[in-house]
Amino acid sequence: MSARPSSFHRFTALLAVLCVLALGVFAASPELHEKLHHTDSGHAVPVDEADHGCVVTLFANGLLALALFCLLLLLAPLARDGVVRALDEIAATEPRYRLRPAPGPPAA
Repeated sequence: MSARPSSFHRFTALLAVLCVLALGVFAASPELHEKLHHTDSGHAVPVDEADHGCVVTLFANGLLALALFCLLLLLAPLARDGVVRALDEIAATEPRYRLRPAPGPPAA
């Protein structure tokens, strides 16, 4: 029996997808990024001053890769079954020679 996700989980997933898409659009478009930094007085804050803690800049620079790394650590136990493990045995076979090596010198 498979449990279907609740509407809360679906809404949360949709919100996360929309956030990632919005961050990607704002990171790709400098004009939209500038519009995001407008203040109440109507003039834009220079992006250089606002970028020190801007989420869009952090997303664009890849500093949110830590979140992805943590997610991969959480998913690692699920992938454990598909990993091929090394064995402690050595599977040596007889070498294939076209001509067998000659024996050593005769004992006198």
